[in-house]
Amino acid sequence: MNIIDTKSDLAFKKVFGEKPHLLISLLNNFLPLQYPIVEIQYINPEIIPDKEDGKNSIVDVHCVDNHGRSFIVEMQVARQTGFTKRILMNTAKVYSRQLSKNESYTLAQPVYSLNILDHRLKPDENQWYHHYTFSSRNDHNDYIEDMQIILIELPKWRKLNKFDISKPQDRWLMYFTEPTLFDRLSPEEYARYTEISEAMESLESKNFTPEQIRGYELYLDSIRQYHTTMTLERQEGREEGRKEGRQEAIKNLSSALSDLKAGCSIDEVAAKYNFDREYVEELRVQFIL
Repeated sequence: MNIIDTKSDLAFKKVFGEKPHLLISLLNNFLPLQYPIVEIQYINPEIIPDKEDGKNSIVDVHCVDNHGRSFIVEMQVARQTGFTKRILMNTAKVYSRQLSKNESYTLAQPVYSLNILDHRLKPDENQWYHHYTFSSRNDHNDYIEDMQIILIELPKWRKLNKFDISKPQDRWLMYFTEPTLFDRLSPEEYARYTEISEAMESLESKNFTPEQIRGYELYLDSIRQYHTTMTLERQEGREEGRKEGRQEAIKNLSSALSDLKAGCSIDEVAAKYNFDREYVEELRVQFIL
């Protein structure tokens, strides 16, 4: 099937910003909800600041369900400086603005922020699902649930290579990471997963205007340029690191020889410069004795 990238801004908003039942499925399968979402209403994704000169934010999807719970959903493809702080800021804004000045604080409802990342955020290899809320430092079972933030690292889940197509959560993760895998299903199997098949069919290029496709192509170019730039910067960083490492090694070697000439013991020099004792002995034999 000829579809556009499921993680692109155009695709994400096409599926989850226009089809509430698909958004409900995504939220119900990834959020730690006390009771499932049944109905939602879309809200303006622009989160306007309180102050005239305050920071303005636009999220991918913003909605509220029939119980008054608010949901912010974002897809983040490229790394962004201050991304987690922006998430916290937007969540706090939505929570603080749900009551009028005459309403009781007891009427405040939870706010959930679901963020799907196509890059690594944390150094650990296997933990791809992160759930944040307010908890006591002394007792993590004592927590406040009114603002909850979920971060999903797609590359980590993909690397684990463990998925079960019978599970709705895994199907959505496959949709974002390996949508071509659905092409291998028989027509009968594909038809069984109605939500995924609808989402996939919505992303066929024929469903978009020429202007939207041109914008999508510019998006692809920007992503390619970003990855090219990051690759070059990593290569330059590694080369600079190697250069600095060589310079540091030469400096340490020179200092170690000076200490040996000054009468320092082999053990002292090995500990000081983090050298193997045998290496220091060899230096002493070759250059001092």
